[in-house]
Formats: sequence, C-alpha cells, structure tokens
Amino acid sequence: MKRKILFRVDAGEKVGLGHFFRSYSLAKALAQKGYAVTFVHTRSGFWDTLDNFEFPHSILQEKNSSKETINICLNGKYEILYVDGIIDFDSNDINTLKDNAKLVFYQNLSESRYLADVYILPSLHQKESFFEKFNNIKTQIYQGLEYFTFNEKIRNLGLKEIQSDDCVNDIGIICGGSDPRNVMLMVYKLIDFLKWENITFNFYFGENYMHHNSIPQSTPKNVNFLAYDISVINNSDMLIAVFGVSTYEFMALGMPIISIAHQQANAHASEVLEHKTASICHLGLIDNIKTTELNTTIAKFVKDIIFRRSLNKNSKMVLDFNGIERVVKILERI
Repeated sequence: MKRKILFRVDAGEKVGLGHFFRSYSLAKALAQKGYAVTFVHTRSGFWDTLDNFEFPHSILQEKNSSKETINICLNGKYEILYVDGIIDFDSNDINTLKDNAKLVFYQNLSESRYLADVYILPSLHQKESFFEKFNNIKTQIYQGLEYFTFNEKIRNLGLKEIQSDDCVNDIGIICGGSDPRNVMLMVYKLIDFLKWENITFNFYFGENYMHHNSIPQSTPKNVNFLAYDISVINNSDMLIAVFGVSTYEFMALGMPIISIAHQQANAHASEVLEHKTASICHLGLIDNIKTTELNTTIAKFVKDIIFRRSLNKNSKMVLDFNGIERVVKILERI
C-alpha cells in the first residue's frame, strides 16, 4: 500500500510562489518513490488558474484553514502532514493529529513550530532563543542549507562560471513573486542609469506581481521590465535580489548577488548569511539604502572581478542540489 502524504502549501499573492515550487519538486520525487501525494491550500489567484496540476488538491477555508488541514489529514488517513510556510496551528489540534500521523514543518517559523515531529530549517541565521521551546526528544531537528529544496527548473540550469576577463553587461533585478511592498520600484528609483549607460538593467516582475500599474511607461534606454523567467535571469552577469527563496536558488547556480531586504527579519537573515559564508553582498533593508550606497556597490561588482569570482565560488560551495534527496530520506525514516 502506498504511503499517503498531505502537503499544506499556500501560494500566490502575498505568500509568493517559492513555497509551492520547492514543495512541488519534493512531491514529484516522493511520487516516484511510490507515495500518494495530495495538496491542500487556501484560495489564491495562482491556485485558481493552475491547470493540469498532476496531484489532487483542494481549497481550505481561510478562517479555519489550519484546523481544516488537520481534519483532512485525519479523515483521509494520511501518514504524514508536510507543511511548508509560516502557518500556525492550535496545540490541541496537533495533539489530536499525532495519534494518527506525523507532522513535518519545513521552514515554518510560526509559534507552533516546536510541536512538529520533524522540523526542517534550511537556514543559518536563527538564534538559540528560536529553539528554546523545542523538546529534542519529541522533535527531530534538521538545520542547515543542505536541506534546501529547489525548484526543479533551477536544478536543470547550468552552473555559472566567471572568467577573469568577464565584464558586467547585464544586471538583473528580482523582488519575489508578488513583491507586496513594491521593492522593485524602490530599487528602480535608486539606480543612476546614466552612470551605467553601457549596462542593461532588466527588472523581472513575478507572476503574481501586485503593482503592474506602477511600472514606468517611459524608461532609460538601458532599462527593461520583463516577465520573470528563470532561464533568462540566469544569463545575467549579476543580480540585485530581494532576500528570499530566489536568492538561495541563484546562489546555488553561482550568481553574484547584491542582497537587499524588504523587512527587518530578512535583513538579519541576509546579514548573517553574508557573515558566515561570504557568498552574497548584503546591503541592508531597502528603507535604509541610499542612492549613493547602491550605486557604489554596483561599481564594486563592475570593477572588481576578483570579488565577483569569490562570490561565484563561495555560493556554489555553500549550496548544492541534493536537498530534495536529503528530505526524502528524512521522510522515509518516519
């Protein structure tokens, strides 16, 4: 009999698409191992327009989505509930679940995180206080970038190699799938395009970008606003990226990245990653970044090939594409 696993993965709008694509890649790997996979999620424009999705999926009511998730898991007699995203659960509901199924949280930073049977955290920046409520006997904790599960499309792209005579001709700017704060426009206003007239700046807006009406109708000749396309973005010589899932994805490919943050928590994570791995260039919270600071940093990337090559080398050392296989092994041991 196939083992049954229920994925809870919200996607689209403010949630973005990073959680979905990495969970989808994991789900396909599990299906190949013989697992019966089902998804549940709250309603979104993304899920509403997702045609020909190969796994069964159903919509949760927004108000009681966590409780409903538990009930579906129990009624469907699933062996594993896998939750990717910051989704809080009631302790009583979880206790009811644990008599019948195992609960796996993947990068769930909610207050209920310590209640999981298995907790997977593919990051480095959490402080000791983050883990204080965990009981290491009741919860298996796996922390580290080696557990990062990648979008399948990223895994299929080639690694970037930077030669000693390579120049910066194309800079890509990515700000997440939905970009609720419209960081893309903030970055656009900070760059001195006339100073970089020989460089093309491509701003890639995500599938669920929330601010299409704000895209400038008239732009400098070296500026383009384009639909997000991983394979096209990978042709950039460097990126300015809002810190998040996409940052890690392009790091794994060896992309030199200026990392900016849209909120304080992301700024802290970006700063710690730079400090521990020297694999990105952390610039800070977008609200605090000045025009001079960003353009000076761009100049460093343009002029200093040794610096760009060090980022290229270090980022590929920090991340690999075996995270899905590692997570599959964890789930198989449950």
